[in-house]
Amino acid sequence: MKRNFMFLTTFLIQLIVAAEMAIIGPLSPFLAIYFSIDQSMVILLSLGYSVVGFLVPYLGVFGDKFGKKRSISISLVLFILGAIIGAFAKSPFIFAFGRIFIGFAYFSLSATNLSYLSEFISYENRGKASGLLRVAFSFSILLAPIASTFLVDKYDSLAIIYIPLSIVALVALIFLRQLPETEKYPNIVVNKNEFLSLLQNPIAKKMLISVFLILTAPTLILNYLGIYLTNSFNVSQVNIGTIYTIAAIGTVLGTFLSGAFSDRIGKYKLAKILFVIMLIAIIPIPFVKNLILIILLVILFSFGMDGGWTSYQALGSEVVPEKRGTFMSLMYTVNAMTITFYSLVGPILYRLGGFSLLIIIASIFLAIALYIINNLKIVE
Repeated sequence: MKRNFMFLTTFLIQLIVAAEMAIIGPLSPFLAIYFSIDQSMVILLSLGYSVVGFLVPYLGVFGDKFGKKRSISISLVLFILGAIIGAFAKSPFIFAFGRIFIGFAYFSLSATNLSYLSEFISYENRGKASGLLRVAFSFSILLAPIASTFLVDKYDSLAIIYIPLSIVALVALIFLRQLPETEKYPNIVVNKNEFLSLLQNPIAKKMLISVFLILTAPTLILNYLGIYLTNSFNVSQVNIGTIYTIAAIGTVLGTFLSGAFSDRIGKYKLAKILFVIMLIAIIPIPFVKNLILIILLVILFSFGMDGGWTSYQALGSEVVPEKRGTFMSLMYTVNAMTITFYSLVGPILYRLGGFSLLIIIASIFLAIALYIINNLKIVE
């Protein structure tokens, strides 16, 4: 019973942080009009959101040292604060400021959630736990785009989105109080040596490099897809949300496949297969001029990306077992670094070569990542 309640709580947490992240891409045209900024600059609203991700490893060490439950609680409080600020923001600067708190919570909770569950679940069943969190992620990116675009189109307000998110976060915080704390490691010190020591592990180092290369694709594609569809196919704001929701079918299928079979097939093997599918899906996109075909390719891309990431994340949770929270936080710090980097250079790249250039870069980086992953030589 306690374990089911634990699953419910972590599910809700993953649901809200993923939902907030999932609405920015499809809402790009609306945000550009709402805050009177250029379309290509909307990604800059995520700059502060991603920069704070560089601090997350310290919270990961905090979780290992003082307990992951306490770490999650702090992150939920910050999420609630950021959501309230975002709900009533009237300028892009205030909105971006609110997303700093949300970003801190996103990167911390995304890493700590699985790390927390891993303390109570055996490695053999960890793929299922990772799959559960990715199902929450799938529900979010399936429902959040179409719901958010419908709501802002009808009410012309961000509060209609962010207030409900803050309420669910509060409920999760209350639930969390009923759950046990994890084992604490008082000898772990919060300093850079903790992170540098992990980089001495060759598998850990290669995995972190591959994470940056892999996440280049969704960072570029999902942030500019809405703008591309508006400009190239004259798709309306509501229909953009619908397309993102349709594309999320791939995420649902991918995470289900990974959650159900990664422990049976092997996390390492399944991750490689799904990342290859992801690469195959994005290469033709610049050459396709049919909207339906583009949607089908994006569905396949989502299938490979989210299914592969589910298995890869579960695999990463066992790279350094005694410093699991720290390493998982490092993985999400690389995620933060990826978003930060492309928040700065994305507008430049888009203006230089449009959506086609972004696809080319994503394809090349993903191919390099697959080469690195294939040479990890992990035996499960």
